[in-house]
Amino acid sequence: MDPAPVLVVGAGPVGMATALALARRGVRCVLADQDFETSVHPKLDYVNARSMEFFRQLGLAHAVRAAGVAPRHPADVIWSTGLAGRPLTTWALPSVDEERRRIAAHDDGTRPVEPGQRISQTDLEPVLRAHCRRSHLVDLRPGLRFDTLTQDDQGVTSSLRDVMTDERIRIRSRYVIGCDGASSRVRAVLGIGGDGFGVPGLPGAFMVHFKSRDLASLHRHGPFWHYFAFRYVVIAQDEKDTWTAHVNGAHPDEFATPPADPAAFLLATLGTELKIDKVLLTSRWRPGFMLADRYRAGRVLLAGDAAHRMFPTGAYGMNTGIGDAMDAAWKVAALVRHTGGPALLDSYETDRRPVGLRNMRTSHRHIGVHMKAGGLLRDGVPPAAVAEFLDRERGENEYRGVELGYRYDDSPVVCHEDGPAPRWTPEAYTPTTWPGSRPPSVLLADGTPLFDLFATDFTLVDFAGDGRAGPLLRAAAAQGVPVRHTVVRDARARELWERDLVLLRPDHHVAWRGNKAPVDAAVVVRRVRGAAQGR
Repeated sequence: MDPAPVLVVGAGPVGMATALALARRGVRCVLADQDFETSVHPKLDYVNARSMEFFRQLGLAHAVRAAGVAPRHPADVIWSTGLAGRPLTTWALPSVDEERRRIAAHDDGTRPVEPGQRISQTDLEPVLRAHCRRSHLVDLRPGLRFDTLTQDDQGVTSSLRDVMTDERIRIRSRYVIGCDGASSRVRAVLGIGGDGFGVPGLPGAFMVHFKSRDLASLHRHGPFWHYFAFRYVVIAQDEKDTWTAHVNGAHPDEFATPPADPAAFLLATLGTELKIDKVLLTSRWRPGFMLADRYRAGRVLLAGDAAHRMFPTGAYGMNTGIGDAMDAAWKVAALVRHTGGPALLDSYETDRRPVGLRNMRTSHRHIGVHMKAGGLLRDGVPPAAVAEFLDRERGENEYRGVELGYRYDDSPVVCHEDGPAPRWTPEAYTPTTWPGSRPPSVLLADGTPLFDLFATDFTLVDFAGDGRAGPLLRAAAAQGVPVRHTVVRDARARELWERDLVLLRPDHHVAWRGNKAPVDAAVVVRRVRGAAQGR
């Protein structure tokens, strides 16, 4: 039997991010995937700001940007009656370069340390795969299909099959993290159900992924990232020659038999002349939502699409999964390294499932905007009025509160405070160090992002530097918990961070804060490392 501290099932973006986050904390894992190559399917086209902050933490941000759309290109969204029709309105969204200028100019804690990045999954996965292969702590095993598992008080025994030889391979691990997608075999084996529903009025879709340099036709209404025309959407994947079109079906069986000539089908749908150089890939897919009833069974955790499935609106699917990966990895790593307690496993579902639920509901709200605008047009509402409606409802790619402002309000590994929590809205991120929150990103006087001073493990940010941090540091050392003591002399950062002492978890969410040492520092440390039960 092959032993490993952790088995990660599924080597998509979430599985690979999980493996790399474990490796960063010195924990070895087996990363098993039934496929030999990275995906050729452009399932995603945007890594949001919070995920880019996590990739920065993993040392991946520069590589992801180098593989993605160049930083000079904006991310405009055009709404139109179609390429053969006329435009309605444009949601102007900034380029990475412009967003960096805004971050520097408005350093008030409301902005991320990293802008989001346009990148196709077909370009993102090779970056992550290369880093997994370079890590001596990631044992990447393509061609292994997960079959089943059993678990006991000491660990998990997983059975996998070599897809080439059909040889059965058993892996004994302390924990398993299932990142094996929407049709997750891990979830099925655990007997975990899910609350799912479709999209009324959108029973199915057909995708055509293609090459074309015919910008005169595609950009007839201007350059774009997304081109929404209700019956279809066209996505610019690389600002060069790669595009993806999704055509919405009118009834469930419309694409039961795929079009025999996808290029001809697409041209007929667009209703305009377009030179298609090559069709790369086609697929049928059924829009829908799903949230797993549970995110954990014993020593097995679910992450990414195995735990939640969302419509692409808002780009919450994979990005929510990256948050799952970072949360699961630090908690499992602490357990493997014997610095964490049993409440860490309980806290995974408590922390992440509410985020999945909120993001799923927000994605559903965004697709509702699409459906309502299309209905208004069909009902004969003047295009100008439809454009006004769309301009009022343009939050789909701009909901900072959803991306950055989620809080772990019920986490058993956070020291919560009494009193009213800061106001939360989906539209904007409120800078706060309220326990459970992501803290404000601030540029220090020398231009260094405060986030770059955070450790891989816990970080105690100390704005006083007068010894008040001592009891917490000594209590952490006594319990074997690694804590970096970071003294910051910056009055503006202190004002935004609201307290003299702020203890951050390894995922950079606030675990505890105060203006003086806690009455019993040992109790605080036991709670945040998962060795104490209850709120």
